[in-house]
Amino acid sequence: MNLSTRSYCAATVWLLNAIFLVMGTTSLHAQISCSPTMSALTFGTVDPLSSLTNVNATLTFNCTNSNNNSRAATLCFSIGEPGGAQTNPRRMSSGANFLNFQLYQDPAYSTVWGSSFFGPNTPLQVNVTVPGKSSISTPGSATMYGRVLAGQTSAVPGSYIRSYQSGDTALKINQNNNNTAPGSCGSTAGGAFPFDVSATVIKSCTVTANTLDFGTPVGSLTTNIDSTTTVQATCSNTTAYQIGLDNGQNASGTTRRMAGGSSEFINYELYLDAGRTQRWGNSFNPLNPLSTDTVSGTGTGSAQLPAVTVYGRVPPQTTPSAGSYGDTITVNVTY
Repeated sequence: MNLSTRSYCAATVWLLNAIFLVMGTTSLHAQISCSPTMSALTFGTVDPLSSLTNVNATLTFNCTNSNNNSRAATLCFSIGEPGGAQTNPRRMSSGANFLNFQLYQDPAYSTVWGSSFFGPNTPLQVNVTVPGKSSISTPGSATMYGRVLAGQTSAVPGSYIRSYQSGDTALKINQNNNNTAPGSCGSTAGGAFPFDVSATVIKSCTVTANTLDFGTPVGSLTTNIDSTTTVQATCSNTTAYQIGLDNGQNASGTTRRMAGGSSEFINYELYLDAGRTQRWGNSFNPLNPLSTDTVSGTGTGSAQLPAVTVYGRVPPQTTPSAGSYGDTITVNVTY
């Protein structure tokens, strides 16, 4: 009888210890949880051929502590790359075409916003302290700095997008049972913050032109005086363009003229061909884009090679007073 009683008491003590341990473990799992969201990063219209473009987006998060005591945590916000694509630079797509960009943590654009799991191991780290049985008083926020890189000669005009889904973004939480944040990333999942990055690449063209110098003729203007110069267009990839020349500042009708200091003029003309039979004009017609008196081309994103030659001629005419004569021609690029 006594042996049976002792066995029963021992079993009771073991059961009470087990219950105590289970209850203690449950209490320790009370923790901080957070809900993050990221706004869209919208670049709008960009011209990556000539300059970089910077815009911002905002990450917001609210954190709640289910523990009775105040707790501190280090939040690590990771942004990977969909499908394991390249991370530096990142790329938006428009069909089969790509546009390079990057996401940064700082306004100096020096620290890439990366991921703990893929690519640059540089997730954004934020420390928070949350009172017991409460939420942070004001939702936290952080700025994401986006940049479309300059000098992208291969960028084709169009609408580009990159969608970061829940599987591409992640929040991990590392927390302590005190008011000191760990300062390193943990393994506790804290949610995702999907967002889109978008941009529209516009068509663009620039042009450069060199001076046409007929030199210093000696004597009367009794024979043709010929000279050449060049103009060069730089247009976005696949962009069709035309280069036209206006009639200058001193034209009489369609006759181009250089003006001198004594209100006298010298007639001259500009041509498309070395034989100087095709006058170079400016007659653009939206209904007939292949104008016969202009130069047409298609951009590659780089300066047009070779540069286009302008053939100039001063024809025989009554010789005006000696002096310097000049005119200003406007080069028009239509695209």
